Amino acid sequence: MRCGGSSEVKPADAEVKEICQKIKGAAEAHAAKKFECFEAVEYCSQMVAGTNYFVKVKVDNGDSHVHVRVFKSLPHAGAELSVHSMQHEKTSACPLEYF
Repeated sequence: MRCGGSSEVKPADAEVKEICQKIKGAAEAHAAKKFECFEAVEYCSQMVAGTNYFVKVKVDNGDSHVHVRVFKSLPHAGAELSVHSMQHEKTSACPLEYF
């Protein structure tokens, strides 16, 4: 992956699943609702001054998903995670793209 460009979409790995568990509360606050579940399905990433993760997340026992953009700062800045934005009312069929 080149700096500034986003990677191809790939299945969520252990790191991305852990990131999603850490930001679940912030995502619920952003959406102003509680999610039945919060399972990372797939993701792509973009290297900037840190890393943007674009993650498709399953949020109920049906086919409801959200797309979450999470920023992870560089290690010298504490490797902090923050929810940048979200796209709601997605399904498993919706393509995950830069937003």
